[in-house]
Amino acid sequence: MTSQPLILAIETSTLSCSVALFRGEALLGEAQASESKYVHGKRLLPMIDKLLKSNRISSVELEAIAVSSGPGSYTGLRIGVSTAKGIAHAHGLPLMAFDSLQVQAHAVNHEGDWDVIIPVMDARRDEVYTASFISEKNTLAFADATRSVILEPQQELTDLFPALSQSGDSRRVCVIGDAAEKTQRLLGDRMPECSFVADFPHAKHMHQLALSAFSMSEFEDLAYFEPRYLKEFQAGAPRDPLGLRKQKI
Repeated sequence: MTSQPLILAIETSTLSCSVALFRGEALLGEAQASESKYVHGKRLLPMIDKLLKSNRISSVELEAIAVSSGPGSYTGLRIGVSTAKGIAHAHGLPLMAFDSLQVQAHAVNHEGDWDVIIPVMDARRDEVYTASFISEKNTLAFADATRSVILEPQQELTDLFPALSQSGDSRRVCVIGDAAEKTQRLLGDRMPECSFVADFPHAKHMHQLALSAFSMSEFEDLAYFEPRYLKEFQAGAPRDPLGLRKQKI
């Protein structure tokens, strides 16, 4: 096992789809696509292919694959994990998986002197996926568990975000994610000490997580690993523009 592993990272838990390539501590490149609808199915593999070719690297040279494990979009996670597992299986590579909210938290871990980082990911309507992180010895540690919560204005903030009970007035709190604006709209008047940053998780933010997991051989079982959806898939009502489903047979 090399000390400068070549790792491909894939992040598809939201409307944003991104990939990144690392060699040890160096970020060799990244690519990202974000539209108003899911484009993962048609954009992910071409992005990976272009990223590898731009670095004159063949997929057979890869030493590991990293992927976001959820929570997040059922569609996005399914495509991302299936792609990661497919590449890992084809080349006999180890697979590493990371909580999508943990990946999101790493986006600002080194960009500000934050005491608490609270990623919030859209989960439809007034619901979000969330967890809280605190800095410990230059790493981010979970302050509370990954879960889904409904942002009810009348509910105690410390019930929604338990880490706020420990933050105090003088501590800096960053709320980040694609649901940051929604959280600020619904709860911002009660969270004056918080900064709100709209963002998506990106594959490049798996860098340190992937290096640490690789060095510790913390790999997933390819045969049994599945995304962590948190919520059951909810399909919308089938389209029936001609009203055929309403007709009695």
